[in-house]
Amino acid sequence: MTTTNHTEVTTWFLQFDDAPPTHIDWPQGVQLVEAEVASPELSQFMFRTVGGPWRWFSRLSWNYQQWLDYLTQQQVRTWLLWVKGTPAGYIELLKHADQSVEIKFFGLVPQFIGRGLGLKLAQAAVMQAAQWQAGKIWLHTCSADHPSALKNYQHAGFSITHTETTTEALPQLNDSRLLAADFVYSALAHHSKNAG
Repeated sequence: MTTTNHTEVTTWFLQFDDAPPTHIDWPQGVQLVEAEVASPELSQFMFRTVGGPWRWFSRLSWNYQQWLDYLTQQQVRTWLLWVKGTPAGYIELLKHADQSVEIKFFGLVPQFIGRGLGLKLAQAAVMQAAQWQAGKIWLHTCSADHPSALKNYQHAGFSITHTETTTEALPQLNDSRLLAADFVYSALAHHSKNAG
């Protein structure tokens, strides 16, 4: 079942202009590790798990090959936040042709929200972008995202550069696209074809 709700969405574009952090003091049992091997399954899982409650929809229709092509551009880097061995969140950075680095996707798995990790993860995203020789570090968030997202980015040192308002067809939480069946079937077909 596919159900959508046409909603007015405000999108804020933000840029980081402060001195980037050089160290993040993570709590005990928490670590941030770069996922250095392109893995469509991993990236799709994190996108859907982190973004599902906030109705991230831009990649729900991507199949396995689309994910693989995107991740192997060599201009995409992904970090996973681990809490006692459990995936708790992630950062996806995208370097553009102008050498700016966009914090493309970022967030926490729902059960880890409210534990004080969001600000540290935002600071870590800035630190990793700066270490990737970013000409500019930027991102966007919107009114459909977590209610604290904008405030979190501002606390991490981001400033709003401009705002856009659009009407979006956001999936409802019972929308079958959130199950990502096309991705699952295409991944099975890809691995079956390449198994022997």
